[in-house]
Amino acid sequence: MGNPELNTDMILAAVRDHGFEAYDVLVKQYPSDVVVAEFTKAARAGFTTFGVGVHLASLTDKGRKRLDSLA
Repeated sequence: MGNPELNTDMILAAVRDHGFEAYDVLVKQYPSDVVVAEFTKAARAGFTTFGVGVHLASLTDKGRKRLDSLA
């Protein structure tokens, strides 16, 4: 059985659940370039913010609201 396609909501949930380790968790299931691309989409949409690298993300208020709306 394959993995579901990685999307922004999965990135946000991983950041919420794993913090700065979210990237490390996700690359165990998905190719690194796909993970980085989704982190980049989340940041460009304003759902996450980062300092040194896009994969070292924190949720913004907008990102937390997005996750709350999914519950």
